[in-house]
Amino acid sequence: MRSFLLFLIVCTLFSCSNQNKKKQTIIDPNDSSEMALMMRDMFFKLNDIKSKIQSGQDISYEQLRFSIIHESEATDNSFLNNSLTLMSKAFEQKVIDFNNYPSVQNYTEIVNNCISCHQGMCPGPIQRIDNLILEKKDNLDC
Repeated sequence: MRSFLLFLIVCTLFSCSNQNKKKQTIIDPNDSSEMALMMRDMFFKLNDIKSKIQSGQDISYEQLRFSIIHESEATDNSFLNNSLTLMSKAFEQKVIDFNNYPSVQNYTEIVNNCISCHQGMCPGPIQRIDNLILEKKDNLDC
């Protein structure tokens, strides 16, 4: 009986001490491949442009410089296929369009291109990419 009581006390102490540990939130679940790092960089740059649009700042001098997606090392080599190459080339054209004429419309087209590609290829980041969508009131061309 004493050993059972001692066992209960020890279990209670351990369960209480484990509750004090903070749970870790996984921010970037995949290994940091060249492609994953590049896409995270894209997100931060596009988010910066979104903030400028929302605050009414001039974005006419913004320029985007991203590596070509389908030439990057992927987290999973199965992503490196014809569909990715086509989407990557479409994205590259959207970036060229933005660089030639930085505007809300061209920014929006880049974000839509990201969403479209991720819907078909790798849906995990879509929730994060959705944060780049401008609200209707922000859709004034700068």
